[in-house]
Amino acid sequence: MFIKERSESEELKVLKALNTRMDLPEKEKQYYLNLQKGFEGEVMFDAYLRQIAIQSLILNDLLLEQNHSHYQIDSLMIAQRLSYLFEVKNFEGEYYFEGDKFKTINGNEVKNPLLQLDRNVSLLRQFFNSIGIKIPIEPYLVFINPEFTLYQAPLNSRIILPTTLNRFIQKMNKQMSALNHQHEGLSEKLVASHITKSPFSKVPHYEYSQLRKGVFCHSCGAGMTEYHSLILKCPKCRKPVNTKSALVRSIEEYQVLYPSEKLSTNTIYEWTGDLFPKRTIRQTLKENLIVSGYGPWSYYE
Repeated sequence: MFIKERSESEELKVLKALNTRMDLPEKEKQYYLNLQKGFEGEVMFDAYLRQIAIQSLILNDLLLEQNHSHYQIDSLMIAQRLSYLFEVKNFEGEYYFEGDKFKTINGNEVKNPLLQLDRNVSLLRQFFNSIGIKIPIEPYLVFINPEFTLYQAPLNSRIILPTTLNRFIQKMNKQMSALNHQHEGLSEKLVASHITKSPFSKVPHYEYSQLRKGVFCHSCGAGMTEYHSLILKCPKCRKPVNTKSALVRSIEEYQVLYPSEKLSTNTIYEWTGDLFPKRTIRQTLKENLIVSGYGPWSYYE
């Protein structure tokens, strides 16, 4: 059972909106692409976890703090006798281990995910001890991308490769697991300890005046140029999108980028590049938000 579902972080949502509406500096652009790819890999792994048939509690995207150290847990599965900690990587290409070093096939050293996993296990174990929980932690490093190849994997390391994922799930489903109030209490304390605002955010500074106004294709990023009441069609890739969905997504983008700003019909009219009629914007805001004020002074929240 999924106790805490996975969703895009606020940081990823902001970077995704900015990537459409401004030219991100190369460093921030690469950081955004890495975040997006990592999230996609975690979603792929969730599809495997949904095949778990035994009694279990699954918590995704936990950001915790222990002894002034923050750590991120991609997925944690609580079963009867063990808790399974998963670190998910969506790497492509060929990699190899050389001692404690993790490198690409070209010899470029990258951050060793096994060391990251060890750190998370240590901090999570300290958390368990602090609340009197004695359930052992079994860690796994999951490489989810089918285009990933690993050479010289350390012996006895808990590494799950794309080719062994199905076998791992089958093995898990052969175990016996019956949960009780202790397991439920642990999951509740983990959720309660989750930190919603990450201290590691790397969102660049942005000004309203520098952001492109309009409605942009979700597939290729091109700007929509013609309004139609039911379907908008991208002038570049020709992919259709529901008009109302495109407007709602534009409103949500504005809310992500300017969460403390009041929404009005005129604000969204300008934000969407005057593409939608004001009556359509007004109706959509009424359907999705609560109106405050009256007439020209009304706003939505």
